[in-house]
Amino acid sequence: MIRLLGAPGAKTSECSPVTGSFKAKILSSVDVGPFKVSGLNYAVNSLKTVFEEAEQQIPDVLAAVNSAGMLCVRSKRHNPNSFSNHSWGTAIDLYFGGGVVGQGDNHCHQGCLQLAPFFNRHGWYWGAGFSGRSVDSMHFELAKETIEAEFGVGRA
Repeated sequence: MIRLLGAPGAKTSECSPVTGSFKAKILSSVDVGPFKVSGLNYAVNSLKTVFEEAEQQIPDVLAAVNSAGMLCVRSKRHNPNSFSNHSWGTAIDLYFGGGVVGQGDNHCHQGCLQLAPFFNRHGWYWGAGFSGRSVDSMHFELAKETIEAEFGVGRA
């Protein structure tokens, strides 16, 4: 990600501000349907498309979805030496009802299960597929291949 998009800011344990040239790639407070988000321009536009498609097929699920955040420059929770993909605004955490599902928890909200195919169709990866204590069923992120295709890996 750093090679493709540059450093997003300071790697801290909590959210820090987006800095440097990467800041120009961020869209802020964009209405994507059920709520507003800030994140990488491509990711925000893709998320909006995901939610528009879901609205057509599962409107009750989309009406109930909440976000625990998209853009947050910080290290990974279980690997403080690496940036979280939230740092570039290419990941979002979703939940339903009154509470989030913590990373490493083997539970999943039904709504995330229903939304996963929409995200997958648009080049996102679902964190429920992570292994061990990294499993994260509320987390969706643009797949590495999607980002590489969009930002020029393999282009002359």
